[in-house]
Amino acid sequence: MKQEIKKGAQRRLAIVAGQVRGIQEMVEQEKYCVDIITQIEAVREALSGIGNLILQNHLETHIMHQIKHGEEKKAVTEILKIYKLAQT
Repeated sequence: MKQEIKKGAQRRLAIVAGQVRGIQEMVEQEKYCVDIITQIEAVREALSGIGNLILQNHLETHIMHQIKHGEEKKAVTEILKIYKLAQT
């Protein structure tokens, strides 16, 4: 994994972990539902950003390695697999 992507993902995951703890506290304290939902959506967006970083890493490392080493069919299969995951 590229180190700058790894560091960015780890930093963002730590933030998400804090956000999830905050949501748990909000539920325990019976905070306003819309406020809780707003925080849940923020976590979803943050996780999506982390997913994008991991996808970037995968494309720049694993997929490029496959293409450079004549494994184009395998690369295309992986890209399609990722595409299908994104559609769900």
